[in-house]
Amino acid sequence: KKGKEMRKFSKIAILALGATLFTFSVAGCESKVEQENSVKEMDHSKMSSSTKSDGHAYHHEAVTDGIKAVVFSQKPLVSGNNVIYAKLTQNGKLLTDAKIKVKFFMPEMPGMPYMEYIANGELDGDKYKFNINLGMSGTWQYQLKFKTSDDKLHKIKSSINI
Repeated sequence: KKGKEMRKFSKIAILALGATLFTFSVAGCESKVEQENSVKEMDHSKMSSSTKSDGHAYHHEAVTDGIKAVVFSQKPLVSGNNVIYAKLTQNGKLLTDAKIKVKFFMPEMPGMPYMEYIANGELDGDKYKFNINLGMSGTWQYQLKFKTSDDKLHKIKSSINI
């Protein structure tokens, strides 16, 4: 008789534990949904530009089709407005006649829409200058596309963390 009562008690204890865990699980989901809805309502374009990168200016070099592209900033990148430069060289000679643009984007994530910023480069001395706005901190991917005088399109891909 004692064994039967113990099994009955164990079943009741397991059911009570299961009900408690289920209740906490549902409560946690509701707060997560509330958080996601709150993030969806944020206007990312109006976020503060106080978040900084690791305190260093950005610098990335890549070679495509024999053309060396150096993408860099003179100041640490921040969420908000930034100036980025690109310098193109081929066989040691500067390329200053390219049509160039950059697209920065952050993929869609739970509670956050896809974000993108595109800028055309303007020749500034021996480099191309881009004014970009990175609306929030995090990892931004970018594609630098440029067309050379021979009408060939070239592309560099990379990412930055701010």
